[in-house]
Amino acid sequence: MIQSLISIQTDLLRLSLAPHLGASIADFSLKGPSGFFFPLMRRAAPDETNSSLLSSFFMLPWVNRIRGGRFSFNNHQHTINTNTADGMAQHGDVRKRPWSVSSQSANSVTLDFDSRSFPDINWPWSFTARAIYTLTPSPRGGTLRIDLSLRNTDASPFPTGLGHHPYFSRRLWDDADDLHLSMPVAARYPLKDGCAIAPATPDDLSRHLRTLAPIPNQHIDAVFATDPASLAAPEANTAHMHWPSSNVKLIIRASPNLAHWILYAPHARPEDPGHPSPLAFIAVEPQSQVNDAFNLESQTGTRTTGTVVLHPGEELTTRCDFTVEKA
Repeated sequence: MIQSLISIQTDLLRLSLAPHLGASIADFSLKGPSGFFFPLMRRAAPDETNSSLLSSFFMLPWVNRIRGGRFSFNNHQHTINTNTADGMAQHGDVRKRPWSVSSQSANSVTLDFDSRSFPDINWPWSFTARAIYTLTPSPRGGTLRIDLSLRNTDASPFPTGLGHHPYFSRRLWDDADDLHLSMPVAARYPLKDGCAIAPATPDDLSRHLRTLAPIPNQHIDAVFATDPASLAAPEANTAHMHWPSSNVKLIIRASPNLAHWILYAPHARPEDPGHPSPLAFIAVEPQSQVNDAFNLESQTGTRTTGTVVLHPGEELTTRCDFTVEKA
């Protein structure tokens, strides 16, 4: 069994968390036919110890990749440890570390992280983070709300970003499901080795994703920007998912500062586009920064990377709602 799981539940939704693995989600499921709970997010194996294989994990104090683990801030070069074969510092430094459970009620759990508790923390500055998970029921589903924040506890300012990395099931209880998706994206970043190398520009995929439609049947690993001018409108930063045969909808409402999105729709044989081989899940990731944001800004002058500079005592706060409704 995954150690020390925490679960909260409504009549129709079930959430299980792994505090010892980055406060990550191990299961987020919806009650379907015959009373079974079907995984909305990819369900972790019972004995899983790798946070990358859970349902969702947090990325902070940076998101996705930093090329070579090197970046410049305030005219000083910083180097952090890399953790991939191609020399990237990937997905922050909290997803494999234990968080403490500060409080728990019937429908809410609060977890905290303090980098000062870890002598080997892979970040030049100290910080704390807090995640509040709340389940709210509704007659046909309910909402999972995640309030995620990061605070500078250092004596110096630092650049930062955070994000969510949820994996969603392509099918629920009906094998005929063909997952439909729309995302609030305006433009796509050109990537090299998964890192953004220039500002985002509109393309066919970003235009396609603005309308609720089946996901293109190809391997996709793409990073997008929203239209900053649109974010003032209510619910502008909102993604929609629909499992048509199961007749279930899920809406992701992200706070305006989570204005970068990733779509990862993996295939088993990405090198053979003539024979589509989609895996059973996709990732739809709202995050505050683009991949390799620190270097994109310092090397190209791009000012829309989403990086936030926190001064001592300042906090970056975000909210993300996952609202589920079934027929």
